[in-house]
Amino acid sequence: MNSLIISAVGSDRPGIVSEISGVITSHGGNVEESRMSRLGSDFAIIMLISVIPDWQESLEVALQSISELKIITKPTITQESSDNIQCQIDLCGADNEGIIKVMSKYLAGKSINIIDMQTHISHAPVSGTPLFNLKAITVIPENVNLTNIQSDLNQIAQKLGVEIRVHQSNSIAEAR
Repeated sequence: MNSLIISAVGSDRPGIVSEISGVITSHGGNVEESRMSRLGSDFAIIMLISVIPDWQESLEVALQSISELKIITKPTITQESSDNIQCQIDLCGADNEGIIKVMSKYLAGKSINIIDMQTHISHAPVSGTPLFNLKAITVIPENVNLTNIQSDLNQIAQKLGVEIRVHQSNSIAEAR
């Protein structure tokens, strides 16, 4: 089986997921993982699929025929899990410019790989103040001290006026 990443973006409308998954299934493909979300007035999809090699080209052609969606396909290789430490990082606090930049720059500087990140704005219960929420699933190299990471993130949290929590997990699936 070949592995493909499919990404699709277009104006939100009922039936997008059904249409894409129908094309995948009818061309010998199987959805292994996916993320789908409405962002603004658009709908975005990213999927990891497996497909029989003989069907890959016809699948890619059929996907391009779906109207009103920009679709990109890219071959990929599925990776085996490693012995690195897997953690979830949760951040919540005042919404201010640059939070993602500060967090991602710090993590990259420590060779910590972000494998999944979700963000959204919520509102504080009483005041209605906008709160920025971030959930990141990360892989931390074995040679990086988790206690030092938590300490550094506490300092970053103070500077940004947010709360940051780190939770170690045994698997990526558990962290999600």
